[in-house]
Amino acid sequence: MESSRILAYLCHRYHKGAQVQLLETSFMKNYASLIEHLNLFDENLTKMIESNRLLHPEQREEYANKIAECFIPCAKKILAGCFLVKNLKGGEQVVRKINPTVLELYYHEEDPGRFKDPIMYHTNDRKYYDYYLDANGKEKSHGPQSQSFFKKRGIDGLPYYPIGSLNPHTSGIDITFENSEKHYRASCLIREYDILFAEGKEPVHIKNSTDIYDDLLLYGITLDNADWIDWEPGDCLDSVSDKDFKEKHSCGRRNVPDYIPSDVVIEGCPVLWKKNDHPDGEPAFAGPNKKVYKKCPFNWQFHKAEIPPKK
Repeated sequence: MESSRILAYLCHRYHKGAQVQLLETSFMKNYASLIEHLNLFDENLTKMIESNRLLHPEQREEYANKIAECFIPCAKKILAGCFLVKNLKGGEQVVRKINPTVLELYYHEEDPGRFKDPIMYHTNDRKYYDYYLDANGKEKSHGPQSQSFFKKRGIDGLPYYPIGSLNPHTSGIDITFENSEKHYRASCLIREYDILFAEGKEPVHIKNSTDIYDDLLLYGITLDNADWIDWEPGDCLDSVSDKDFKEKHSCGRRNVPDYIPSDVVIEGCPVLWKKNDHPDGEPAFAGPNKKVYKKCPFNWQFHKAEIPPKK
């Protein structure tokens, strides 16, 4: 079973209030504080929608700006805290701490006509894009026996992860906070992080997000309990106002192009999105096929430290 599903299962047992020994583990007690941080997003989102009834998801940049404001209180809490990676064979010994230092927000609404973040991995829409469109946004050809992602697996859609689940994917590991009742997917990629050693060694900064597989999952994933990892909250960013954090700690996501609706229309499928070709004079993003696209305009990357001004 993949690690994201194991963690999702454990969180599911926690949230359903199952009377099992699992509830007594330190994982659940400590991880509850992380879940509280993540719950702030839905609370803020509800308030934002109530106070901006005239704001429509088609106003993408303005809508994205409001979504960022909903996430900022969560980002401050996550960047202030850290994961505790334990050596179970040595009892409760904490081997190292993983402190996220850069997060990237991903947010997607599944219902038709709502806000889309096409690059986000764990969405129903993304599975349609990948199946029907090639890297250039052109329609793929499929044989008569081919089956879409969902038909092949006998499901109608991707399940929603319980809040606080970790989702490993090709870019690293996301902390997820999806909502099945409101039909949105939300997560933050741990883009960069510090390794803080328990024995007092100098911290090590890691910029490659996929290295976190080896650092956070140092001892693999045990199936008998969840004590291999804890969460330790922090408060070092509490004194930074949300306004200052937005102005001084946020910028555009790394390696993310802008997207626009595709001309390809498939009966029974949602609107398909494609990368936006780069117009002259706009911020650019070079894709893996060396084609240049417009850069995503959303300031959805959040840093623990202030971002130095551009010279």
